[in-house]
Amino acid sequence: MAFGEGARRFNAEVMGMLGRMVLVNLMDGSSYRGQLVGIDQGLNMVLVNVVSSKNERYPKVLIRSEAIRDVALIEEYIDLRELAKILEKYFPGMVKYIDETNTIIVGENVTVTEEGVKGTGLMARRVKEIYDEYVQSRRR
Repeated sequence: MAFGEGARRFNAEVMGMLGRMVLVNLMDGSSYRGQLVGIDQGLNMVLVNVVSSKNERYPKVLIRSEAIRDVALIEEYIDLRELAKILEKYFPGMVKYIDETNTIIVGENVTVTEEGVKGTGLMARRVKEIYDEYVQSRRR
């Protein structure tokens, strides 16, 4: 894998954490748990609805990258690549997976994200059935 490909994948993974609950452990041993709502190229982060390791609550916290030891995703992440392969069996040649946003496009009018299926008509209804089965099977 070329370095450029690795950087692209790293950026896609980081962007996939946006809007999700994370645990940010700091170099000083403290931590913050909250929803990641912002991140810049320097990996500075903004969390909202934050609880610190001292059980202090904050509406918003900016964490500079120099202070960060590691970041853990604490909310389940559904990688839709596998679902895209399943959908391809039902809709050959009509399924496109977008890695950067973890999104599936089926045909021209159906979009699948971790939040669910958007679209109308028979195709959207069938995609939603397959999506629901897939999500349910992951929880078993």
